[in-house]
Order: sequence, then structure tokens, then C-alpha cells
Amino acid sequence: MSSTTAGPRLEVTDRPDIESRGWVLNGLAASNRAYVDEPGKRNLAVIIRDHGNGEILGGLLGWTSWEWLRIELLYVAPACRRTGWGTRLVQAAEAEALKRLCRSAWVDSYSFQAPGFYERLGYTIFGTLDDYPAGHRRYFLQRRLIANVEAPLSTNDRA
Repeated sequence: MSSTTAGPRLEVTDRPDIESRGWVLNGLAASNRAYVDEPGKRNLAVIIRDHGNGEILGGLLGWTSWEWLRIELLYVAPACRRTGWGTRLVQAAEAEALKRLCRSAWVDSYSFQAPGFYERLGYTIFGTLDDYPAGHRRYFLQRRLIANVEAPLSTNDRA
């Protein structure tokens, strides 16, 4: 007698196929629509290029959605560090975010990277992960781009 198991089964993989990823993302997005509007996600890149040869010397990658700027990655070539380019990258991204009607920005940074840099730019820590990676800390920082803006709570957020 053969044994077959009917019903759902679990698959664990480090390479999800496009169909599976799309199904999860689309299902979550549809579920979220009961609480929030579409995020209106737009990518954002600010790049530093050598004026002469066009070589990339640094950049900031992120996006805007739900009236927030997310700074995902920022890197400046060693030869250009401590010359204000990092600050200019963030300021340019924030200026574009304001044009896109963003009210706030957030970023994460590791203890061995630049949390102090973001704090000097007015970002404040709102969360940490200790020992991630081992022996270090991951910081989550935010900054209001428009002063005196309070985000209204939806009826679902009021408890």
C-alpha cells in the first residue's frame, strides 16, 4: 500500500523561484491595501562622478515611498572621504525627497560604519540590534525632513 500525504507541505530554499516570491509579495500587498494606500515607491540614486573622466567616486542608493526617504546604501571612495561628499550625497537625496513630498528619512548603519555621521546630520537612533553581526551593533536612524510634522495615526493605530 502506498502512502501519499494530501494537503500542504513546506519547502525550504535559499533560491526562491520568481513565482513563489511574486505570490508572497502580491498577497502581502493586497492584504496591506486594507490599511494603507499603494506605497508609490520610486528609486533614487545620487552619484558622484569625476568631472574629467566620468569615473564613479561615490553614491547613495535608496527610494521614496509613503512620504519617507529610505537611504539603503551610501559609499564614498577612500580618496574622497572626509571632504564633505557624504554630506552632499545625503543632502541631495533629502532635497529630492522633499520634492517628492517626503516628510521623513530613515537609514540603518552598523557600529563599524557611520552611525555618528548620520547623527551629525540630525538623524536620531530609534532602534538597535545588538550583536549583529557578532561583536557589533546595527543602528536604525531617522530624521524629520519637515519640522513640526506629526504623522496622524490611523484608526487602526489608536489603541
